[in-house]
Amino acid sequence: MISFKISTPGKVILFGEHAVVFGKTAVAASLNRRTTLELVEFPSEDTWIRLEMQKLQVVKKISVKQVQESLLGKDFPKLCDDGHEKFYQRIQEFVETIGFENQRQKVSLECFFYALLQIVQYENLKLNPFRVTIDTELPIGAGVGSSAAFSVCLIAGFLHWSQLQRNINSPPEFDTSSLENISRYALNCEKIMHGTPSGIDNSICTFGSVIEFRKGETPTFIPLGLKSIRILLVDTKVDRSTKQLVNKLAGLTNKYPQIFHKVLDTIDEISRRVIHVVKGFQDSAENDQLIEAYKELSVLVNMNQGLLSTCQVSHSSLDLICMTANNYGFSAKLTGAGGGGFAYILIPPNASDVNVQDLSSELIKNGFSVIKTNLGGSGVEIHDAGIRSQD
Repeated sequence: MISFKISTPGKVILFGEHAVVFGKTAVAASLNRRTTLELVEFPSEDTWIRLEMQKLQVVKKISVKQVQESLLGKDFPKLCDDGHEKFYQRIQEFVETIGFENQRQKVSLECFFYALLQIVQYENLKLNPFRVTIDTELPIGAGVGSSAAFSVCLIAGFLHWSQLQRNINSPPEFDTSSLENISRYALNCEKIMHGTPSGIDNSICTFGSVIEFRKGETPTFIPLGLKSIRILLVDTKVDRSTKQLVNKLAGLTNKYPQIFHKVLDTIDEISRRVIHVVKGFQDSAENDQLIEAYKELSVLVNMNQGLLSTCQVSHSSLDLICMTANNYGFSAKLTGAGGGGFAYILIPPNASDVNVQDLSSELIKNGFSVIKTNLGGSGVEIHDAGIRSQD
């Protein structure tokens, strides 16, 4: 019996969000808070698929026969031939039959079966009875990659399962080809969550590290060496819709093309400059050089935030976080779609611990939650390496 765990990091878009949808440069980093998936395959006589999504309060028990009859028949659309819309429509119809309590449960169940069917169709996964348990350290719907981490975890789990079915000695980590497939399949799942995703979220949740990203291009990794980027991740606790905010900026760009295309070009230039600065981290042998690099990064953070405000995707809560950070000598900006969600505050290597703590305390007094964390860690990982047990 196959049993294993998968984990995937969240993400922070450091620079270039929204502009990336229009083909501009973005810089993103993996966040060392992770989503985990545990998969256990049962003997064929069990006949059930069990699904637990703890943070969404989803507990489902679905017969394998029901899934086979509804989703694996000859008349079910092939994603490679019939396209996303027909494939997704049939999955939506199936999810309606098994039921859900709210919109988040609905799209999460759709994403689950979309991921499962992709691997069945593309990777010849044999659908045996199984249990999947998913949990996350990431807040849901707040712009730190919860949906992408969820999609990547599902795809990676089902792909690893298919590899184990074909080869008992499947390697304990994904090779480059598998990682590329995971990211590509996860992007299809992200269409359920975000409509027209750029691809940056699934890329960073799959590969980890810090990446330079442009839509339609292979991500470029930016090595940090032994250095890490420290931030305060601040939760506004304000819900927002990524799709609505993306559509809002698209509407402004269509109405005022000469204005907003120049804004997007400027954001692109900021992102490109950031890449140059971050690449220099490895060459900053002297601490003074690194501090100077962070000073420039701080200026670029504030510039990017100002342009995002111009694009009307900020929020009063985000503005308050940025102002508070500036009062303590730090720079801050929104990350992700904006309109609420999260901001990050850049912490230079020479920052006083007392100053950072005082800033955190004031933000908490204002009703925000604060996480001190690092960026740039590992991407999707296999744990327990596909152990086969007899339990």
